[in-house]
Amino acid sequence: MKIFIVSVESEQVGGGFVSTEILASALKKIGHDVYIGNGNFKKISTDVVLHQNIRYLVRTQRICEKNNIPLVVTVNSFISCCEGTHITNDDKKYGKTCEKCSFIGCISCSIRDKSNKAYSKKLRINQLITPMFKYIIRNARIKALNKADKVICISPTMKKMLQIAGVEEEKMIVIPQPVDASFLEDPNVRLFNEKVCLFAGGISWIKGAHLAAEAISKLNDIKIIFVGGVTEKMKRQIQDFLGDRAIFVGVVPAEKMKNYYYSAHVGLFPSIWFEGYARVFSEAMMCGKPVVAFNNGRGATDYLIHEYNALISDFNVEAYAEQIKRLFEDEALYKKISRNAREYAKKNFLADVVARKYEKVFEEVVKK
Repeated sequence: MKIFIVSVESEQVGGGFVSTEILASALKKIGHDVYIGNGNFKKISTDVVLHQNIRYLVRTQRICEKNNIPLVVTVNSFISCCEGTHITNDDKKYGKTCEKCSFIGCISCSIRDKSNKAYSKKLRINQLITPMFKYIIRNARIKALNKADKVICISPTMKKMLQIAGVEEEKMIVIPQPVDASFLEDPNVRLFNEKVCLFAGGISWIKGAHLAAEAISKLNDIKIIFVGGVTEKMKRQIQDFLGDRAIFVGVVPAEKMKNYYYSAHVGLFPSIWFEGYARVFSEAMMCGKPVVAFNNGRGATDYLIHEYNALISDFNVEAYAEQIKRLFEDEALYKKISRNAREYAKKNFLADVVARKYEKVFEEVVKK
């Protein structure tokens, strides 16, 4: 089968593009002709189009409709809130979720969105003007999803949120993002001589970086390795909690990430964002590393099961610190979760497994 994947080139810096590359490779492995492009496929002969995420989705849907090409869309970010972060700052520490924006709600989310880095007068003016366009774009994307042949949601929570936004339930199917099989192979590289925690991804407020730092500050001698980009403001906030127990290594290429997973004792996933799924916890699990996450009902707990393949904390830093502490003190618990996490990841996230699920969807829409 010929499969054309629409993926925006600027996604190369994020997990979305990594997922696309891994999926494309796995689909090729099982015998399909796979091409990745930025949406310029008007003259390309293909059996099916897979649009990854939502940027330029409306354009892709129109091209497919005009040329009678089956369209499958993978949605890996929440679009029911026009701001996309689904977090306002009503709660100064943990945030408040936004499930669906009205037009007025869109303006409110834009003004109160704590993920913005600056609050200049110009930005404030933009926050009053841009919501109208974001609201129109959001609604156009929902219509495009309802015209697609199939919508792949990366978690049950994502499916629920898209239903709230107005996407037809019968259009949707849940398939998680793929993780490359190479994460099962121990590189036999240990970057640290002590047991450390690992925080990977965007080191930001909505990812809960400040909460991870505050939690670890309550535990003696434990360090956090922060992998990813960070602003000076967030870096100072983390260092206020941890001092030299916070180690920042910057952005690490995807192919080098398993060196950090295998070198860490515990993976931290304290995100307060409405994430449907995260490469961070799935890769850590594939490496057999226990993950500690918040029980925030925002996607991670679709896959992370307390005391089976992860530890789930109540939504406060004291409880989060206590769960981390258990993994440093209870060796039997650590080994059980490590083993179960790895097996669960192999069964659900492994690229070959995910590719077969996509293959079934493609066959269904092409036949239809």
